[in-house]
Amino acid sequence: MESRVLPEAEISAILASKFVCVKINIDNPDGNSRQLLDKVQGNVLPFFAYAGPDGKFISGTSGFRDAAKFKADLEAVLANPALRVPPDVEKKLAKLAEQAAKDAEAGKIAALLKTAKTAEGARGFSESKDKILGLRDKAVESGRAKIQEAADLCKDGKFDEAAGIVSALSKEWKGGELEKPLAAAAKGVDRLKGAAKDPTQAKRLCELIVKECKDAPPFVEAAEAKLKE
Repeated sequence: MESRVLPEAEISAILASKFVCVKINIDNPDGNSRQLLDKVQGNVLPFFAYAGPDGKFISGTSGFRDAAKFKADLEAVLANPALRVPPDVEKKLAKLAEQAAKDAEAGKIAALLKTAKTAEGARGFSESKDKILGLRDKAVESGRAKIQEAADLCKDGKFDEAAGIVSALSKEWKGGELEKPLAAAAKGVDRLKGAAKDPTQAKRLCELIVKECKDAPPFVEAAEAKLKE
């Protein structure tokens, strides 16, 4: 299982995003683990026991499972009613997902982030919740691409354009995942601009970017390239 199944990209992605995985020593399990393992039908290792956040047993398997069977096991667990958001919450999330799609298309990042925070607060699995968080993640990717664009503009000496991109994004992402990267990017733009204006200070300013702007990797890369010139 460890060499052939768990490393499969599709399997590892589900485990990483949906499960808290714990390896148990079958010869010396603690009390709670023993109770779960005792409910697994079979006597062939490995045992897989699935429990909800409340610790209650959901299902279990005994013996080797190929990737297809193991994926089916995981999907069956995720579909368990005990792990789904309540129907009334799912109905609200469905409406929020529709609005989130409109906000994402219109570039209303602040509204999208607010909806994503609400969705994250809903305990349990939900297709609508996944859609909302997926839209948020795409917005993050787009924002990071814009940070890269700003860094590339600085390489071409277009500092005002770069500053405009970073400034606009900073307003949208205040309190969000890109707040720190954008603060670092703003600092990077200013220092690269300063380095271009005063070559005698270029080395010092680029060294400061490398040291203080790690949250904005494209600017660190730009500064490191300049230091090598």
